[in-house]
Amino acid sequence: MTAPAELLLRSMRPSGRVRVMLPASKSISNRLLIMGAVCGGAVEAENLSTSDDTRYLREALKSGKREIWLGHAGTALRFGLAWAAVTPGERFLHGSARLSERPVAPLVEALRSLGADISCPEKEGYAPLLVRGKKLRGGTVDLDAAVSSQFITALMLIGPVLEGGLELRLSGEIVSEPYLRMTARLMRMAGADVSFRENLIRIANTGYAETCIEVEPDYSAASYFYAAAAFNRNLETELPGLPEKSLQGDAAVAEIYRRFGVETRYTARGALLMPGEVLDDRLQFDFLACPDLAQTVAVTAAGLQKPFHLTGLQTLRIKETDRISALAAELTKCGVSCKASDRELTINGFSEISATPRIRTYDDHRMAMAFAPLAAVFGEIIIEDPEVVSKSFPDFFREIKKAV
Repeated sequence: MTAPAELLLRSMRPSGRVRVMLPASKSISNRLLIMGAVCGGAVEAENLSTSDDTRYLREALKSGKREIWLGHAGTALRFGLAWAAVTPGERFLHGSARLSERPVAPLVEALRSLGADISCPEKEGYAPLLVRGKKLRGGTVDLDAAVSSQFITALMLIGPVLEGGLELRLSGEIVSEPYLRMTARLMRMAGADVSFRENLIRIANTGYAETCIEVEPDYSAASYFYAAAAFNRNLETELPGLPEKSLQGDAAVAEIYRRFGVETRYTARGALLMPGEVLDDRLQFDFLACPDLAQTVAVTAAGLQKPFHLTGLQTLRIKETDRISALAAELTKCGVSCKASDRELTINGFSEISATPRIRTYDDHRMAMAFAPLAAVFGEIIIEDPEVVSKSFPDFFREIKKAV
């Protein structure tokens, strides 16, 4: 059956209380998969994500095939590259056209400095990648922490199986630092010896201990229901299993959305989103630590017609699409005046629109999910290429219909 080219999402303006089922965190899932793969399966995961990204990585790790297709999955490429470098055998990692545009040069260079055999048949520093895996010695690696936390995480995950361990010296401003802290915490839960102080990460050659870790629901996915709650103040939203004390940096969404009038009450069953006091002041926030929330928050501010200044967006240029440009273009269709730069986005004006917004998604799951809650504002919205959400949240549209 051919996937629909577009989806017309109409608002039902629900009231009372709804129960939304979130997917498991793909960030946690993918880390646990690599940890298990490099230690012979000692680390196991319960409640793995059903996202495309996790499925591609899981298939790659267990297929035994030379040729590994990774679709759009940037995380699977970066983590999978580190795994392939320390796992005997030859592997050819490739994926979609967009995946081949996403840089991996810092990780390639770091792995080569540890003795990895990696070549780039088409363009240096980009997929496709030919990797001849072997046992690697550890050592000290210098990395620019201002580019992508995934390069650092990929190296951290293999650190416990490197002879002599691994020392990572980070330079520059650390982007997405909570993701690195999450990696370190998961590794410690599996018996690894990890030290993370300021810009220095040390990992001992201890391997991983036999353990089983349950994957939390995804806080990034929860953000879209926070947005829906901000638009509909007659609704309470239950998010079963969402923990107050989370491994995920995107748990910051709860505090951010207090500014938009959404309160979070945690219970033994999970989280409950409830109407709260709306703050009327001009808003600003730095997304350096949680860039995956930026699109959702920008769209929420636009829907509520609140001027908002977003900073710390520099990593958004190298995501599934150039998210800063994509945000600015699609917000304009929604009557929003905004100004964008390489690191910032300012929402500063609003006007009426005469037609249902038609949102282009740019092969980016978060563009589709961030704009979908605007159905509650405009009455309806058209999302192009809706199947793109399968990258992280295959059941997204079934669940968001409950809340808009």
